[in-house]
Amino acid sequence: MLARRRSKASFSWLLFLSIWLMASCAPTVKKAEEFFTPSVKSEKEMGREFAQEASKKLKLVEDPEIVEYVTRIGSRIVDAAQPMSYKFRFHVVKSPTMNAFAVPGGHIYLYSGLLLKARHAGEIAGVMAHELAHVKHRHMAQMIGKGTLVSLATLAAIILARGEPAAAAGAMGAGAALQLSFTREVEQEADRFGLFYMYQAGYDPHGLLDFFETMVREQRFSMSQVPPYLLTHPLSSERMAQIENLIQFHRLEVKEPRQEKDFHRFQAMLQAEVGSAGQVIPWFKQRTDENPKDALAWHQLGVVYNKFGWTREALSSLVRAVELDPNLASAWADLGMLQARLGRWEEADRCFERALDIDPDHGPFLAMWGEAMVQRGRSQEGVALLQRALEKDPHLIRAHEMLARAKKDLGDEGGFHEEMASFHEKMDQYTEAMKHLRLAKKAYGEKTPKGEEIQRRIEELKSS
Repeated sequence: MLARRRSKASFSWLLFLSIWLMASCAPTVKKAEEFFTPSVKSEKEMGREFAQEASKKLKLVEDPEIVEYVTRIGSRIVDAAQPMSYKFRFHVVKSPTMNAFAVPGGHIYLYSGLLLKARHAGEIAGVMAHELAHVKHRHMAQMIGKGTLVSLATLAAIILARGEPAAAAGAMGAGAALQLSFTREVEQEADRFGLFYMYQAGYDPHGLLDFFETMVREQRFSMSQVPPYLLTHPLSSERMAQIENLIQFHRLEVKEPRQEKDFHRFQAMLQAEVGSAGQVIPWFKQRTDENPKDALAWHQLGVVYNKFGWTREALSSLVRAVELDPNLASAWADLGMLQARLGRWEEADRCFERALDIDPDHGPFLAMWGEAMVQRGRSQEGVALLQRALEKDPHLIRAHEMLARAKKDLGDEGGFHEEMASFHEKMDQYTEAMKHLRLAKKAYGEKTPKGEEIQRRIEELKSS
């Protein structure tokens, strides 16, 4: 009986919808698209649900330093693309495939294979700008409205089936692949806006072309396998020529393009994160054998040694890096962290001071020194350095975790939970962030000014 009632209700709804569509003013199709296109609020809800499912099905990088490096680049693009209806989150997927994708609501996923093949940070900025344009201009929501993409649930099923969108689409047949492919018009719009966002963020728009050239080169080297990104973002010589023409026509030349610091270090950390010691160390060791005077190569080797716990080898490699290039600030900072771990506090202080002499007030270096101070038991000094670091670079993530530890050592329970909430929020761990915010409100007192401030953060997080 209940099933019969539901059936009648469904039929009534469909009948009403059909009559409404036929009775509406022209153009009927356009009205139908608008009716079925999800609202921005719905997109945010769908994006959050997708992200929660993706965290279970995809192997995501959880190293805060890697996530914050990618987020720093992405946030520059977001700032350039304002006004924005979404709060963007950036995720790194452990996979050797060259791929990236965005989902409604502001979640962008970048695969480690793509990040490691990039020749410079401008290529990554190009991918991010393009994907961000798809989200800002609601291309996927419009596909749902037009019926070319059944729903985000369909997309999630395809992407999360095997963790590889293109592979899953191929397995499900041409129909599924079509659902995932953007039209030529949509791709052109994402290219156009992406170039403007790059330019406004200070990146050379040619970075997008450089990325596509990397894709083409990879396809030539492996003719049997097309990079998955190209299956969902069709590329042609005509499209690449159009991108170059747009750059020239709109005079998007950047005299002094933004250069992200320590890209070599980021790639070494990521390689160590996704590979094994037996694979990664020999590869970086070979680079120093072939280029014994290359300070960056020695720094990368020191980073991967340190990542795998080879302390003595890491120490000698980092020392060699700063001998070859005394102005390599990030190598001095890494050496400082290693000396601190060994309990050589005075040596560590000298290394951090040297790094900050070269690059004053650089947020990541201040955060590393602050972390060393907390490990040393000097929590008050650690708090000062970590807070200063976050003022200089709001995209830092691990700094919040260390600040939480320092505040706990100092007996500040509310501060501990508040900083842990910030850490989890930046790592897009919604449930944990909400848990710590509620505990912070309880510790501060619900009716206190600080408790009311935390309540506002809770409401903002719910609606983001």
